[in-house]
Amino acid sequence: MKEKNTLEFGGLNQPLVEELKNKIYEILISQGFSIIDDKIIPVSDDKDFIRRLHRTSVEYLIEKNKNFIEKVDEKFILKYIIDGKDLDLRNIQPQLILIENKEQNSLFNWIKLHWSIPISSGYGRRLRYIVYDKGNSAIIGIIGFADPVFALKDRDKFMGWDYEIKKRNLKHVMDAFVLGAVPPYSMILGGKLVASLATSQRIVRDFRIKYEGRKTIISGETFNGKLAVITTASALGKSSIYDRLKIPNGPEFLHAGWSKGSGEFQFLNYLYDQIFDLAKDIASKSKNPKWGRGVRNRRSVIKASLKILGLPESFLYHNIKRELFIVPLGKKSIKFLRGESSQVQYYKLTDQEISDFALRRWVIPRSERDNSYLRFHKYQYSLLPHIEKIDICNNISKL
Repeated sequence: MKEKNTLEFGGLNQPLVEELKNKIYEILISQGFSIIDDKIIPVSDDKDFIRRLHRTSVEYLIEKNKNFIEKVDEKFILKYIIDGKDLDLRNIQPQLILIENKEQNSLFNWIKLHWSIPISSGYGRRLRYIVYDKGNSAIIGIIGFADPVFALKDRDKFMGWDYEIKKRNLKHVMDAFVLGAVPPYSMILGGKLVASLATSQRIVRDFRIKYEGRKTIISGETFNGKLAVITTASALGKSSIYDRLKIPNGPEFLHAGWSKGSGEFQFLNYLYDQIFDLAKDIASKSKNPKWGRGVRNRRSVIKASLKILGLPESFLYHNIKRELFIVPLGKKSIKFLRGESSQVQYYKLTDQEISDFALRRWVIPRSERDNSYLRFHKYQYSLLPHIEKIDICNNISKL
């Protein structure tokens, strides 16, 4: 016998369907959205307001990972985060560490939970890095690359792609789905340092080593392993990290337009489990069978659930646009992706040259203009409840 709270697929439990519909409207409004003519309308494009829109989803992810956080939080703070007053600016020595073991994976996921927007795990091919400061024995930030989405109008227009060329060459692109610095580095434009290192030839080599010779899932073609371009998008409207980011004799972050303002974060909250239970069977059947079993991503689940509930697909459009950037990794990257050149002609800068430039151009000057980073205490970075942070800081101060 089924429990009363079970949604009956094929013969849906209508009272529960109506209850879930009402809850979806309530959660959207509580997050700060307005709904007019079955369309989601954000009230403001102010960055602090956009952060508040994401807060419910971020809090959900933190609660969902509560056991994990309690297990690693203090250990990682002590091992990897540095007080601002202890940061030796003249001894910052950034290095890229490719994530290859369990602790590195946990560290990456813990840092990701600090973002002011919910971060996915990325789809398809992935490369993830920790940017470590060898000189100060601390974490500067993280970079995560994954397969780019197929349909992105402004990106495709910038590239000069038609459908067939994109289908053939999108495999030479990776998207930085998460990229940024942790404090105190983030307080002195460390995000620009991390973004600069995202163009490293080390990443081009790691990509080739991992994916050269593999057959693509859909077409069955053997891949030559060339990474020509990385793409990324701002987290909150217009970007401050990527704006005017250019490395002399090297890559430049080129503005490519804006996203459409679609996504799923507005449903990534305590309702998602109910939404998943409602639509998982339909979502798993709506994808290409070559992708394997199960549900490919959250969007397919939510899209199916909206259809079942009789809600408009326009609810997937939250209208928070993100600034898009394209970063050619070589002088002929764009021509290569258009099929006009057989060569990428990679830039030859070393990680040391990239880091030295970013430190001179952004990090050191910011630290001289604003020394508030000196007041940062590592336990401010804790994800534990506020009262626990206070207790921990008090205990440390007594040592």
